[in-house]
Amino acid sequence: MKPLLINNSLFWQYEGKVACSWYLCGDGVNDAMRDAHMTWCVTHNCDGIILCLNNEELMTLFADEYMRTLDMRKYTTFITYCDRLKAAGAKIVFAFYDGPPIPNAKYPCLGYMDRHEAFIKAACQTLNQYASAYLIGCETNRYWDVTTVRKAIAVTKQHAGLIPVGSHEQWNPQNREFVGGDFCCYETRNHPKDGDSISVGDMVAEVQFIQRSLPPGFPVWVAEFNLNDSARAREQARALADLPGVVGVGGPM
Repeated sequence: MKPLLINNSLFWQYEGKVACSWYLCGDGVNDAMRDAHMTWCVTHNCDGIILCLNNEELMTLFADEYMRTLDMRKYTTFITYCDRLKAAGAKIVFAFYDGPPIPNAKYPCLGYMDRHEAFIKAACQTLNQYASAYLIGCETNRYWDVTTVRKAIAVTKQHAGLIPVGSHEQWNPQNREFVGGDFCCYETRNHPKDGDSISVGDMVAEVQFIQRSLPPGFPVWVAEFNLNDSARAREQARALADLPGVVGVGGPM
């Protein structure tokens, strides 16, 4: 397995507002915004990005139903952006899905369980040349059970070669069972907007608690913990990055 060493920034500042980078090929995003994010990453020493492929409200590459007909305009925009990121040396992590399902969704996809395996296979065939890692989804604990996520990880590993595969999950008060994969992509219990209210010590203690529930030495990527561009966020990121077994941090350090 390739080593997964990434300092991405899920949240960033664009025109004075907080933006989310995993929808940079979604509706309402243009090249100027993508250019601004690339510049922001350089100035903030971030070397990676998560790109979401399917969100029922914001993102699809299909012109009609999920897994029917590619929208070639969207597809070309997406691949062109991947080419630019790769040329810049960025580590690209693709998240297949985001949820939970949305009633009367613009781009319904999560309920099509019989189409997901074909999508994952096709996505890997196209994106392996760009991918540093794959995520089954963003916040998969909100819409799929552990069995579903584990099956998706297994399917992805069949097609991803040596590329690491995991899933992004939130802190779960019901002590959700570990979903498996090659790494744990973790979101802390606090809403990221409240990240500055969490002490560095408490943030570290939470991640250490999660690590104790995982196999010894299992890689952890703390991808979501604070959306603020603040001194506290950087202190948290540096402290988390110093922890043994933490291989990724989602914020500038």
